[in-house]
Amino acid sequence: MTNQCRNGFALVRPPGHHAMENDMNGFCLFNNVVITAKTALEKYNSKRVLILDWDVHHGQGTQYAFYDTNKVLYISTHRYEYGHFWPNRVESDFDAIGEGDGKGFNVNIPLNKTGLKNADYLYIFFNIILPIAYE
Repeated sequence: MTNQCRNGFALVRPPGHHAMENDMNGFCLFNNVVITAKTALEKYNSKRVLILDWDVHHGQGTQYAFYDTNKVLYISTHRYEYGHFWPNRVESDFDAIGEGDGKGFNVNIPLNKTGLKNADYLYIFFNIILPIAYE
């Protein structure tokens, strides 16, 4: 954020992506990616932030935090199994795309099949995630 490098990448555990603004959830007390993204936007005046969440679970806390803004593009690939996999929320499905200014800035890639291979994930990254991120 001090212009010493162009991009940043954080690989962190636990992801914190289930924690809500005023409620811990899914063993997550703080949503560190939301805190970081909001700091980038508010303190450092970033114009845009991309959050790519690839975890077995959907990060509903992160989705809710930015659902109505076009300043954050949230992309999540997660196990869904037609809503039968935790957190069992319909808003974890592909048609939850954001609202208001955030419409189109929330992208869920729900995986309804288990046992995917590396080639399947590469397909998702190269044919869905990267084109949306570049756009």
